[in-house]
Amino acid sequence: MAETIEYDEAEARHEELIYETGEAADRRRFVREALDLEGDERVLSIGCGPGFEPAELAPIVDGEVVGVDRSEAMLALASRRCNDSPNVTLTTGDATDLPIADESADAATVVQVYQYVDDLEAAIDELARVLRPGGRAMVYHTDWDSLVWRSTNRARAKRVLEAFFEHCPRPHLGSELAEPLREGGLVVDRVEPNCLLDTRLEEGTFAYHLMEGVAKYVVDRDAVDPDMAEAWIEDLRALEATGGTFFSLTQYGYLVRSPA
Repeated sequence: MAETIEYDEAEARHEELIYETGEAADRRRFVREALDLEGDERVLSIGCGPGFEPAELAPIVDGEVVGVDRSEAMLALASRRCNDSPNVTLTTGDATDLPIADESADAATVVQVYQYVDDLEAAIDELARVLRPGGRAMVYHTDWDSLVWRSTNRARAKRVLEAFFEHCPRPHLGSELAEPLREGGLVVDRVEPNCLLDTRLEEGTFAYHLMEGVAKYVVDRDAVDPDMAEAWIEDLRALEATGGTFFSLTQYGYLVRSPA
């Protein structure tokens, strides 16, 4: 049974470091450009995390940007980040029970959220409920089968990474979303891939911070022996020293709309 991540202050800060990477910034740009926002639209950031998304949405729309997250630790980071954005509102809420009125949003972003909810049908129903007729959303998720992470010991790497895939109930949702979105009453206009690629393991890269997060997760939950996790990290660092780092993860954006 997969176990979802509940963020304390330290874990939220580590997640914030991932959001600060260039790869994560490119991902947010990919999502914004797909939505093609304009004017006085009201935009929801569902699962806003440490607030990068609402802070970056605020300058490009005249309407309200509403960031929703269930984690108080994340919302504390988001509050500091969005402090200078007068059109941003942050609120506590769950993807399956949004504190948003019916048909009150012109657009929404849902990035790496539904993989972590127990009731996917309820979450999609909520998205359909809050979008106005003709409103649109970018629903963006990973299929962890797309991960390519070079290691000299493939068996050990497979053991570590497969243990990490248990961090969410739906590690393959990125390739499985079309049907539940349609069943929830939304129209899927297009699906686009976005590849995160690192050929260096320098501090500040997505791969570097994910490496640390993977090792901590699998060891803290006794899924992998600490010595095995450390050997996996040492192998990745040895590859980096010889210029052999290769990390690639493909994620998928579903541009959907509520029927007019």
